[in-house]
Amino acid sequence: MIIIADSGATKTNWILADTQTQSILGEYETMGFSPLFCTEEQVLTALNANTAMQSYAAGIEKVYFFGAGCSSEERCTKMRNIFAKFFTRAQILVEHDMLGAAIALCHNQAGIACILGTGSNSVYYDGKNLFEETPALDFILGDEGSGTHIGKMLIRLYLYKRLPPELHTDFSASYEVTKEIVLAKVYKELNPKRYLASFAQFAGKHKEHFFIQQLVHNCFTEFLEYHVSIYPQSTQVPVHFAGSVAHFFADVLTRAVTDKGLKMGRIIQKPIYELLNYYLKSTSVV
Repeated sequence: MIIIADSGATKTNWILADTQTQSILGEYETMGFSPLFCTEEQVLTALNANTAMQSYAAGIEKVYFFGAGCSSEERCTKMRNIFAKFFTRAQILVEHDMLGAAIALCHNQAGIACILGTGSNSVYYDGKNLFEETPALDFILGDEGSGTHIGKMLIRLYLYKRLPPELHTDFSASYEVTKEIVLAKVYKELNPKRYLASFAQFAGKHKEHFFIQQLVHNCFTEFLEYHVSIYPQSTQVPVHFAGSVAHFFADVLTRAVTDKGLKMGRIIQKPIYELLNYYLKSTSVV
């Protein structure tokens, strides 16, 4: 048996498969596991709370974990050591979520792979190797085009009283938001990124509104400017996207990509199914 995980800042999608029958045995969801923010206790507690996955853990032979923040050997080693205490008999591969996205989106072809979810990132993939031109600066300095970015812009516009009246009224009815609450959530409590990204759901609710369309388009354009156009190959290869924000705002994203003179590639909400197909065909990769 193998298990594959695609982990973002908010949640981790897991899929368990039997390599003999090439069939899916189970699909699970846990909190997002970032080496930057999660402790060993938090990870193991969340894994052990999933009784269905726990029942298979000892029989799993290979683990493929692709996680946000797993961008250095030190961080990957941290997560590998934690997972070894839960998947006690498995070979464990921990890689950056961008490698998972690149494999899922590009297969073995050249392209630019992007993630637009709670956070954002991009790489150029030549079919074998990743190349990064712009660093991911996380939610305070970066994460352009992400759910966090969209949510942050909405909160700012609401508190500045710059939303159109009908949107301002619905935002007030939907959330308890004051300056004091927002500052406490962002600067004093855990998971500010997740908190900010939660407001992107409001943009989704009003995605047909011209103001929201323009706001989201501007966020995507900023992402493309800093994280896609910077690649010398950006006008020569397709630009692919993974993640919930890319999926739910696909029409706005397609327009933003076209407006920048780029070639729109694939949009997939969850890379994990493409990764499953890839690793079922090559289960000796680890």
